[in-house]
Amino acid sequence: MQRNLLLLLGSNFQQLNVTLQEEIYREFYHFLYQPIMYMINDHPATEDIIQEAFMTALAKSPAAESEEHIKAWIKVVAKNLTINYIRKRKKTKNDISLELTWDGGPYSHATAVSVEQEVEAKSLEEQISRHLMGMKPEQRTLIELKWKKGLTYKEIASEIQESEGAVKHKLHRARSYLKRKLLKEWGSRDE
Repeated sequence: MQRNLLLLLGSNFQQLNVTLQEEIYREFYHFLYQPIMYMINDHPATEDIIQEAFMTALAKSPAAESEEHIKAWIKVVAKNLTINYIRKRKKTKNDISLELTWDGGPYSHATAVSVEQEVEAKSLEEQISRHLMGMKPEQRTLIELKWKKGLTYKEIASEIQESEGAVKHKLHRARSYLKRKLLKEWGSRDE
């Protein structure tokens, strides 16, 4: 993110020239597009959420302590707007599903998982999959055997013909790599 976003939060946006206003919006858009799109997989809705987040930033921006503070605040605003969108969409989907299955179809709320937990889980899974592509093939294979196939250390060791201890060590290193990548991308979960 460039310092143009600092201009958005630190000055009267309406008094900036149109070219600079457009440049600031483009930066804001590019900063938020990918994480929102990961969560909802809907381009028009993503653009609507970005626009709403932008309007919120114009109206309610905090005092600019630092660039990191502003980035974290914008992420929180966008995340909250995205979760609200998902809640509304889920409510509509559930209402329709209830109507369609009123005749005793297989509809149930077997798990009581919050919308936020679903969004975070989906986003995390997509990001892990993306980072797996950047790993060494051996590490990727170990993670996929453990995570996707649910094999035990002993079963993985047998499949790749290594000791159980070696599998544990290599999986630990692969998980550490993923954790570093995710923390670098999203920062702490408290933002």
